[in-house]
Amino acid sequence: MAAPQQKGLRRRIADWLINTGYWLINTGWGRFTIWLAFVLIVIWLDIYLYIHYPKIVGPEVFTGVLIAVVTIAPFLYRRIVDVPILSIDVPEENVVRKPEFITYSPPCLCPAQQPQQTQQQAPAQLIGYLRLRVRNTGLTAAKDCVFQVRIVEWPCPTGCHAPSDEYADWHDVTWADGLPSIVIRPNDVRYANIAIMPLNANKQACLPAPWHCANQCNPIIAWIAKRDVFMLGCTAKPQDGLVPGEYVIDVQVTCRNGQETREGLRLRVDQNWNVTDITTA
Repeated sequence: MAAPQQKGLRRRIADWLINTGYWLINTGWGRFTIWLAFVLIVIWLDIYLYIHYPKIVGPEVFTGVLIAVVTIAPFLYRRIVDVPILSIDVPEENVVRKPEFITYSPPCLCPAQQPQQTQQQAPAQLIGYLRLRVRNTGLTAAKDCVFQVRIVEWPCPTGCHAPSDEYADWHDVTWADGLPSIVIRPNDVRYANIAIMPLNANKQACLPAPWHCANQCNPIIAWIAKRDVFMLGCTAKPQDGLVPGEYVIDVQVTCRNGQETREGLRLRVDQNWNVTDITTA
């Protein structure tokens, strides 16, 4: 019985060390703890050596170390502590990761729901949104943040890309509130739209659009959530379309005052919205 208990204890200790290490590196308060401990240890060591080994650490060395700490500590604080710390993750909850909204004057409208000329009200369409979550665990707000997507691998044959092979480069997508760039404050959570799909009552893609080599690649059923798509409509932006299949994509958040944060993911597009999903690579 002792061996299983020892294994369980070692596992708990290992988990605690991993979680503590993650907290120290990936949160603002954790980095502040490291910075403060470093400053206090250097000052304590300088005082200790000055008292117990005055022949080695004389007044000049003692004073020089204190001046160095006062000079370097604020620089380290600004570069390591006083910065936004962003992370991108896939929400576990379906209602958050794959929300479905009845959208009025939508960018994508199923043929059966095209408005009659006599109707005055705005057309409505059920649209599925595929989203990712961005957190800021730093002590400073991230300003002018843009969410970007690029496609690394396509499900189509070589030379038959949907979206266009221009997606080998980074392209901006929209945040959940429709803005091109946002401020992410400390402890804030924001969501970015990656793709959108118009749905019928059975949650099936209902607006297939042809592609330039449809005999090799299936019709387009979803769209990358670029701002142009929301402004001009899906059918006006066929190069942003997604055909059924599995894509390998990179996503990143870039901000004016922070380092870029990047993740590799897998995007699965299917005629059935319940199968369409985004997962870690």
